[in-house]
Amino acid sequence: MNNFFKHLVKALLAAIRFVMVFFSEAVRLLASSARTSPADDEINNSFRGGVMNHRTGKFDDGSDPAGWYERD
Repeated sequence: MNNFFKHLVKALLAAIRFVMVFFSEAVRLLASSARTSPADDEINNSFRGGVMNHRTGKFDDGSDPAGWYERD
């Protein structure tokens, strides 16, 4: 009877390990296939240049009244 429970626990641990590996590999597969691209304003600003707005983290023409344009 004691031997039965040892085998049952081993089987349950193996099943849990299988499920965990399956889900981690599924998440890895989905994450690796995700495509990210920069927003249009990031692409346009990189070509035009401008002044670095440290509030937004983007380049602009320096006219943002709430932005700051010098490093702290």
